[in-house]
Amino acid sequence: METIKEEKGRFDEWKLSARVFFANRTAVAGLVIFLLFVGDAIIVEVAPGLVGVQYPDSVVPPLFSITHPECVNQAPEPPSFDHPFGTTEYGVPGEGCLDVLQLVMKAIRIDLAISLFVVLVGAAVGTVIGVVSAYIGRLLDEAMMRITDVFFSVPFLILALALSFVLGRTVLNMAWALIIIWWPLYARYGRSLTLSTKEATYIEAAKAAGSGRLKIMFKHIFPNVVPPVLVQISLDVGTVVGIFATLAFIGVIPNALVPELGALANIGLNLAPLGYWWTVIVPGGTITLFSLAVNLMGDGLRDVIDPRRRS
Repeated sequence: METIKEEKGRFDEWKLSARVFFANRTAVAGLVIFLLFVGDAIIVEVAPGLVGVQYPDSVVPPLFSITHPECVNQAPEPPSFDHPFGTTEYGVPGEGCLDVLQLVMKAIRIDLAISLFVVLVGAAVGTVIGVVSAYIGRLLDEAMMRITDVFFSVPFLILALALSFVLGRTVLNMAWALIIIWWPLYARYGRSLTLSTKEATYIEAAKAAGSGRLKIMFKHIFPNVVPPVLVQISLDVGTVVGIFATLAFIGVIPNALVPELGALANIGLNLAPLGYWWTVIVPGGTITLFSLAVNLMGDGLRDVIDPRRRS
């Protein structure tokens, strides 16, 4: 009977959370846009042919270097029925200029995968460190906070650039560089949430019942830290996409064949002054749209964990 009541109570909580979230129309719009990006990434990964995407891991076929003989006498085409987002200057012999829509669809898959990888790994590592250091306290807490101070003392973009050159200028190494930068943010956030939780009455009751440190940290404190962290994750995914695209835009990735939104915007930057505005507006607008979507979604999740909205 108690199990049935617990299950019903859990179901009612989920039902209330869904009602609060879907009452926020802008959050729902953000969720829809986010799901479209996720759907694009999945299709391009699993069955790229369904949407007409070829060689999803490269701007051009791997056997070709970047060439554009077909585009020397053929300017990039503006948006049209055949090319909704127009074409860009790079081309393949015999195929002409590349379709911007296809390039963006490829790039979404890479940017989304990298941003989720960076934020989820950084959040997992940082939150655990923050919870443990705040609960144990003393020298461990002091040492961990001084380490995070070192990371916060250097601007994120500068530190990301330095780590990228130390680790190697590849997409994967850029992701690891961003993880190294990102975990201190969640360590601080997890620590602050733990400090406000560990003095709660139910924690004192757990101590009185004989629960050990590990059980208290990961059974009683950690579940209460996770919801606010999930909200922060939803907000940071868009930020990481922007930072990653910025690093690619300024040329940190030396391989120009990698389809990435920042790299595509960099290609378009040389063409925009010539009147081919879509070559930079489309990838730049895609980054902005994604960041806006996850921020709107994050606002909805914040409403879900706000006790005043759940009353």
